[in-house]
Amino acid sequence: MTPDEPVIVARIARAHGIHGGLLLDVETDYAEALFQPGQRLRVVGKDHAMEVATLTEARPHSGRWLVRVEHISDRTAAETLRGASLAVPRSALPELPEDGYLLNDLIGMRVFEDGESIGSITDVYDFPSGPMLAVDVDGRERMIPFQPEIVDAVDAKDGKVHVTLPKGLLDV
Repeated sequence: MTPDEPVIVARIARAHGIHGGLLLDVETDYAEALFQPGQRLRVVGKDHAMEVATLTEARPHSGRWLVRVEHISDRTAAETLRGASLAVPRSALPELPEDGYLLNDLIGMRVFEDGESIGSITDVYDFPSGPMLAVDVDGRERMIPFQPEIVDAVDAKDGKVHVTLPKGLLDV
């Protein structure tokens, strides 16, 4: 992991109001520190003219964050960013403990149950109910809740996630 590697910290859920506000689904525990006026966030994952969004306003709003960015002054312009993600360089995040990891770090790790590899993590979705691991199991995407009763251990150094799955979870 390099210090300049982008880490997704939010997804733009939708436009808010007529003056170009954006409602964010936050994917970080560091929102208070990151979402401040003047913060520059990289816009990723969507075709649009904007590469960097500089925050002019930011505040919590009904379980999400409401932000305004430079050069977005109306709802139509804000709608062009719907679905995009916002990222910061890894170096902008607080230092993690020695055995710490970000949810983003799980992507690419192998998932093991009873010592057997069952697949690799292709994405992590941070839902309000809790994170879900998208795992490629024999060419099919399966969702595994990232919950302590299912995920036994994460070995970030070796790129392994050890799980104990409820019976039938992968059959759904």
